[in-house]
Amino acid sequence: MRMCMEMKNRLAAAVLFALAAAAVSAPVYAAEDLMIIQETEAAEAESADEETGASVTGYGGYDAILQSYALGFETGWDSSDFDENGLCYLAAYLSGADEMGYYLTDLDGDGTEELLVGEKAAENPYAGMFYELYTLDADTEEPVRIAVSGERSRYYLCTDGTIGYEGSGGASFSGMGHYCFTGTDLEVLSFVLYDGDYDSENPYFYSTTDTWDDHSTPISESEAMEITDSYTYMNIPYLAFYSLKIQAAEEVAAAAGQAEEIAYRLENEALSQNELNQYSYEMYQIWDDMLNTLWSYLKDSLSEEEMNALTEEELVWIAEKESETAAAGAEFEGGTMQPYLENTTAAALTKERVYVLLDLLP
Repeated sequence: MRMCMEMKNRLAAAVLFALAAAAVSAPVYAAEDLMIIQETEAAEAESADEETGASVTGYGGYDAILQSYALGFETGWDSSDFDENGLCYLAAYLSGADEMGYYLTDLDGDGTEELLVGEKAAENPYAGMFYELYTLDADTEEPVRIAVSGERSRYYLCTDGTIGYEGSGGASFSGMGHYCFTGTDLEVLSFVLYDGDYDSENPYFYSTTDTWDDHSTPISESEAMEITDSYTYMNIPYLAFYSLKIQAAEEVAAAAGQAEEIAYRLENEALSQNELNQYSYEMYQIWDDMLNTLWSYLKDSLSEEEMNALTEEELVWIAEKESETAAAGAEFEGGTMQPYLENTTAAALTKERVYVLLDLLP
């Protein structure tokens, strides 16, 4: 048993040493000619949208909404700031993004999930309430806000996938609605209006509209309660709104932006071979630093068993990367082109591995 533990410790140390060595030793190098490399990089750019490791929800438009909320908390937005930026102003009443959550569910059964954001508190006095409901436009895949709550205008998710609503205009004027999501809008199933100013003795009214002025169908209090009790609010199992994975995804996105700037210079500027070598090494270094950062996050997040298995996998990957990198530069061994080609190959392989590791963060 002791020998087994020693082997594991040596294995983990070997991975850390290999990762550290890659960051400080001479750059790993690449191998095709410049035109082939440029074509490869262009193909990678076109397929960037397929890299879902950096996604939190699996939908880019929804991720952008979560990131906007995170930015609001980071910069100390007040209620008007959230509102002006197209978000629910109720978020300003929370102490931070850690008190918010998101939930994905396919409300209309079309195969695309809707996004709900709301308070993630363990003891929420408004169980089932959400701040906002979004869907994706079928053509553009851009998020479309379907409903937003307020202090006196609250939306709820029901256990059957329908939407409940409670609104109030004062002690003698309120309404409770029940809706079905059609894919583009909320369709009224029923609406119970309480309007004591209109009729103090018989203040309850039923309708299939939510115009707040339909008094054509008066009902008794018991009938009103029967209607509103026919649907039950769901205790929404919100997922962590801001997590280490979200932070890591943002860091990866920033690294990708830096690497893209260098790639642009490599492809579009008249550079000397020494400059090509230097910039290509800097691009590799960006991805290698990001890989080391993710490795530290994984050490803090995974179990010992999971980390041991990943360590063994990482050793295999390091060996394969070094082999491919060496093969890439073999044709120009000893020449000035060798560092550039090997750096570019190493950068591409390390970038690919970064997204693999990011996807492993819980």
